Amino acid sequence: PPVSGRLTPQQALDRILAGSGLIAVIRGNTVTIEPEPKDLDATTMAAVTVIARRAADGTTEGTGSYTSLVTSTASKTDLAFREVPQSVSVVTRQLIDDQHLVNVTDAMSRAPGITVRRVNSYSSDYYSRGFQITSMQIDGGAPLALGSYTYGPTQDMAFYDRVEIMRGASGLMGGMGDPGGIINLVRKKPMAEYQLTVEASAGNWDNYRSMIDATGPLGFDGRLRGRAVAVYGDTGSFMSHSTTETPQIYGVLEADLTRSTLLTVGGSYSRMREQGSRSGLPRYTDGGDIGLSRSTNLSQPWTYIHTDTKQIFAQLEQRLGDTWRFKANYTREETDSKSLTAFANGGVDRETGLGATWGGGRYAMTNTQNLLDVNLSGSFDLLGGTHEALLGVDWQRSEGTWAVSKPVDEWKVPVNVFNRNLWNPDLNLPENERYDPWGQEQKGMYGVLRINPTERLHLIAGARFSSYKFYQTVSEPINGSWVPYSKTSYREPTATTPYGGIIYDLNDAWSAYVSYATIHKPQGLLKSGPLPGSPLPAIKGKSYEMGFKGELLDGRLNATFSLFNVERTGTGVLDSRYPEDYDAWAGNCCYLAQGKVVSRGLDMEIGGEVSPGWEVALGYTFNNTRDKTNDAVYSSITPRHLLKVSTAYTLPGDLSRWRIGGSAQVQSANYVTGTAYSRDSGTYTPYKFQQAGYATVNLMAQYRFAPQWTATVNVNNLFDKVYYERVGASNGGNWYGAPRNFMLTLRGTY
Repeated sequence: PPVSGRLTPQQALDRILAGSGLIAVIRGNTVTIEPEPKDLDATTMAAVTVIARRAADGTTEGTGSYTSLVTSTASKTDLAFREVPQSVSVVTRQLIDDQHLVNVTDAMSRAPGITVRRVNSYSSDYYSRGFQITSMQIDGGAPLALGSYTYGPTQDMAFYDRVEIMRGASGLMGGMGDPGGIINLVRKKPMAEYQLTVEASAGNWDNYRSMIDATGPLGFDGRLRGRAVAVYGDTGSFMSHSTTETPQIYGVLEADLTRSTLLTVGGSYSRMREQGSRSGLPRYTDGGDIGLSRSTNLSQPWTYIHTDTKQIFAQLEQRLGDTWRFKANYTREETDSKSLTAFANGGVDRETGLGATWGGGRYAMTNTQNLLDVNLSGSFDLLGGTHEALLGVDWQRSEGTWAVSKPVDEWKVPVNVFNRNLWNPDLNLPENERYDPWGQEQKGMYGVLRINPTERLHLIAGARFSSYKFYQTVSEPINGSWVPYSKTSYREPTATTPYGGIIYDLNDAWSAYVSYATIHKPQGLLKSGPLPGSPLPAIKGKSYEMGFKGELLDGRLNATFSLFNVERTGTGVLDSRYPEDYDAWAGNCCYLAQGKVVSRGLDMEIGGEVSPGWEVALGYTFNNTRDKTNDAVYSSITPRHLLKVSTAYTLPGDLSRWRIGGSAQVQSANYVTGTAYSRDSGTYTPYKFQQAGYATVNLMAQYRFAPQWTATVNVNNLFDKVYYERVGASNGGNWYGAPRNFMLTLRGTY
């Protein structure tokens, strides 16, 4: 039968030979057509299926698929989705290209169960199951620390093959952190054959981007391969007086040192220059919407953010016999950022229009992270079965500095929120606050054992042993010298986070699973009384998950249905015996470690090819979070209902040059509560701001006008929905989502 669509060679051959009694076996560049085995019993066939599934490395480039055969984010080894007893999603290269996703935040916005919350004009936080995701792997290595003073992923998605996300507790591989989940970015690697891809895009608000990606063998009979990617972006914004320039480059070399030894080295450089940095908007003191235009930017044209990010990495993979593998993975990330900021802060009085004042200053931030992961994995035979083991150690060190110069008239000049007034403070000032030194270090040892008592039953047991150290000194200048006014030194003794799971294969396509994971989160900046206080002990918790997973249509379609329950205890709550002394970054007093948080819900997801030429990635999440201390919602920014879908369809027959699709996000209401402080009256006004549920729809149409060339049009926010992508506070931090916009992309591949 004829075969159409973008398929791997094995997928295409399997379709051609379906029902013929023949099979295709690919060995290197050779395809052998053989009779289908007739004399193998069911036990042997099941083993062959598992080995073939593991042979893939999960690369999604060139597959045309919205799913992958395997994932490594939850195990550091290549496992099929059915072999992971937790919820795992992937944003593939094809979906990235179809939807024109240019950065990590764009990709995360398409991931099921993920809430994206903007931090500033170029970075965002990611939430899963009500908790912030604070760990991110690259190529399955030791986790980068995400968050304040640390790493914010700004590199272009042109550097990566895919983004993998595991939702739920990730203490086994991620170490310290919340039970939201973990992200794994998988870099593009060199190809064995020459390929050149060029791309140019243009869209609303003078949004331009170009990319070139070249790969192939470099010598030594193909044993040395390379890849280089260069990207240049020059973009405006729907918000006034803001432009961003982003030249970026990525390079990687891959060498077969021996038949069993693979060495990979590379690096990247990213330069971001934003002029007229953007700012979130305030609201009325009672939480009401002021009704400002989406183009409103309550900042100043002289502001800027300049960030340089450098990364180098090296990976060594050594095969030991037929079934064992040794891996070493090292990454060093350096970030240097300087900025001048201006923003409106303060709730606005409905009657007078006053209340917001200008704030900002000059900031300088540096951060360096060193990450090392070394592990050994393989299989062994015991008691008539084949089992698997993983043993490894990892190390993470993050060090940084942060300094600020505040103008003398900060918080003194009123803001006209309806017609932005100028503010030109003197910022040629010495630093008046410094966080130096700041750092954290984490060391861990982990192990996982996968026992297969029968063909259908799989038992998983693992544990991690971690140590953690945090230190921070905050100083201010007094009489020409820097004098510390806050110092935190926190060391967490070795903590154990066990992990377990059971998977039962119901048939060749479906499995049922249950899993148990523990979490461990230091909270050194929350302190117990009396002043100056001492750090609270770490938060502890446990997470349960159960569900069903399906691997359908020869692995071209993955499905997951799961229920989850997370219980977290020891969260710091205010100690009423002492006056509150709160500084979000310098350390806070006084607290008691007694809070309990519960997050429960369900995930449903399907991803891949539902019929020839039709790719779908669909996910629905129901999530209910409760803070048992005050019997209230714990994460009010997390919608109870969240539906995401992305799809693309290659038209059949004479219309096969056309590929159409799009994406949509539908979510229920979310809200924030708090009190707004008025500097004019010195009073606090309680507020509650609720955003009703909303839906955004995006469309895509692609035409292949030559064998190597396509033209793609993306229409985002098709119905021009007015909504807040971040629901902030009454005094600021509310960010509109982008209005309807268009992007035209020309892409050629040779």
